[in-house]
Amino acid sequence: MAPTLCHRLTDLAAPITRGRELRPWPENRPLRDWQKEALGALSEHDGTSFLASATPAAGKTTFGLRVAWEMLRAGRVSRVVVAGPTTHICRQWAADAARYGIDLEPNRPNSEGSEPRDRHGVAVTYQTISAGPKVHAQAARRPTLLIADEPHHMGEDASWGRTAQQAFGGAVLRLLLSGTPFRSDNAAIPWVDYDEEGVSSADYVYGYSQALVDEVCRPITFLPYDGEMEWRSDGRLRTASFDLVLPQAESARRLRTALDANGDWMGEVLRDADKRLSHVRADGHPDAGGLVIASDQEHARAIAARLQALCGEMPEIVMSDEPEASARIGAFSAGTRRWLVSVLMVSEGVDIPRLRVGVYATAARTELFFRQVVGRFIRRTPTPEPARQMSYLLLPADMRLKTLAFAIEEERRHALDLTPRDTGDPAELDEIEEEQERKPKGEGFESLSSTGATLDEAILSETTMQLFSFEEPKPHAALEAFGGVQAPISAIPSAVPAAAGVPENETAYEMRERLRDERAKLVAQLSRKTGESHRDIHARINRKTGVKSVGAATKEQLEKGNTLLQRDISR
Repeated sequence: MAPTLCHRLTDLAAPITRGRELRPWPENRPLRDWQKEALGALSEHDGTSFLASATPAAGKTTFGLRVAWEMLRAGRVSRVVVAGPTTHICRQWAADAARYGIDLEPNRPNSEGSEPRDRHGVAVTYQTISAGPKVHAQAARRPTLLIADEPHHMGEDASWGRTAQQAFGGAVLRLLLSGTPFRSDNAAIPWVDYDEEGVSSADYVYGYSQALVDEVCRPITFLPYDGEMEWRSDGRLRTASFDLVLPQAESARRLRTALDANGDWMGEVLRDADKRLSHVRADGHPDAGGLVIASDQEHARAIAARLQALCGEMPEIVMSDEPEASARIGAFSAGTRRWLVSVLMVSEGVDIPRLRVGVYATAARTELFFRQVVGRFIRRTPTPEPARQMSYLLLPADMRLKTLAFAIEEERRHALDLTPRDTGDPAELDEIEEEQERKPKGEGFESLSSTGATLDEAILSETTMQLFSFEEPKPHAALEAFGGVQAPISAIPSAVPAAAGVPENETAYEMRERLRDERAKLVAQLSRKTGESHRDIHARINRKTGVKSVGAATKEQLEKGNTLLQRDISR
């Protein structure tokens, strides 16, 4: 039985709201051992802010929703706010919350006034909160749980951090969830404790090494590609491989040369990546997918064209944080297409469990960004061959990127002793080693793997994504190995137009989206018939249904309004 939060959170204040009727937690979605342990740590926590640092793909969303479920059911809060970095991630949270009977409205504009009481809360971006902190502060007068997803997007002295503190300073609990709980600028994150030396301490830590032991996450192999790059700088033609140490400016030019979508380096990497994807598909994961992280929109389109020529299938391209992007990501996640090409959009927080092969084709070289990209490839999935779970990330042999890869390998060297040295699939390791030997020195790649095998001069260790900016947590009882694979959190398409009918398994927020879309079409149809303006029609229907705006309408009010519109049209 998982620990309950009720007995400890009652210390914060007397009960102030009756618990909402929520269905029991689904029996087919049991908590992982680390999630149960984290709940226990939270139930014993004295403060009103709690930071859980868990490796990407470990199941932070499920943990956060279990906290919300318990607090809503116990009546500790009457409102839940999920703050996330992108609209797609907010929709992803709302979709998964619906599976547990928690109704969150994703990406609700601040202009729509007070939140209707027929839902449990909202999932909004940090940018939306920043644009209307007073709106959220007023709504937080109701007992509120804030779940801050990837809180490194907030900085104490930055706009998003200041406004978030203004909006949720009085929240009953602020739950911070992150796989990379630090900022590239080393600025403090709101509600995180730091000592005099600037070292922060998470309230609960679950690292990549432990996730590998528990078979919660996949191992990953890094494949750095070298080669002779040629570029012109200051009127001179320069040539160098990645082995040569260069000044920072020239190093950046060399990297950009390698990443040229039409260059030889990119052509070789894309060919090898597509071959590796074909091998993974033939080796027990037939719907495995690949992801290329591109530098910009033009770069993404050019890479997609080269991939299409290689594999005969046009990759999905996702370049903006818009509702249609969510639909495309959802369709790719649920489908069988080979490749997805993205600009930033899929670098963090986006769940596409079938990703097995990646190409790091961006000049971004910060630790934060690199770790977020790695996190896209380590979510385990059920496959006919469960042992064959290795993922691969092909990247430039740029010294900074190799250092980041080595850092993932070596941060917790004691992880070498946590599992047997033969954790990885021997067939896969032999294939990598043979390919290494076939490549001429300086033109191929050396492999860095989290499986514990040794290739060439690289020390391949079992890795951890725990961050050395955090103090080592207090020793705790060893976790039991998790049996089975937790169901993945998949993105879902945006609302289906009314003409398509009611979708199967429609969530509450999808239903409201569908009714609002239907409302817009009915208003347009009535306007064409009567000559009234859309604004006047909306105002009249809002008065009749007793609502201030369409966005603030409940499901029942939307249905009543659409019935009135249909009646007016039929007259």
